[in-house]
Amino acid sequence: MNSSNLNYKSRSRKQNDSGIYGNVRECILLFENGTQKIISNNNIKGQLTVNVLTHLTKENTFVESVLNHYKSTRTLDELAVKCGFNSTKTFTRHFKRNFNMTPKQWMLSIKKNEMINFLKNTRYSLKQIASDLGFSNVSHLSDFCLKKTGMRPEEIRNNP
Repeated sequence: MNSSNLNYKSRSRKQNDSGIYGNVRECILLFENGTQKIISNNNIKGQLTVNVLTHLTKENTFVESVLNHYKSTRTLDELAVKCGFNSTKTFTRHFKRNFNMTPKQWMLSIKKNEMINFLKNTRYSLKQIASDLGFSNVSHLSDFCLKKTGMRPEEIRNNP
């Protein structure tokens, strides 16, 4: 199981462990009211990846909006609009306050973690991974990988 901290900002004194966990067989969510939700990977061909972020209740709306829309957007302007902001500058200010980094840094961090998860936990071709992560070709994936990790995709895949 891979875990990478996303540097999610917490205003409480308690340290939060947030990250992306790949190759998960089952995830159990326990709620304060005693109920639970079990999410499992019943699809043998696929994989279950869980992205865990912690945040304060009063920040719920903004954080949930970002999490609901970031995958379906290509640009910061588009994400800002989908989250209800006409001004990218205002959106970025709220984002930095909640995530302790810029939206671009956060999205690159997510992409890096997803890339590492695909390389270590699947046998997807580099072409498939590049496509799934929005790279125009394998060369761009390889350059991104080298820049963010110091290794080529093949090195990450072949290292235990």
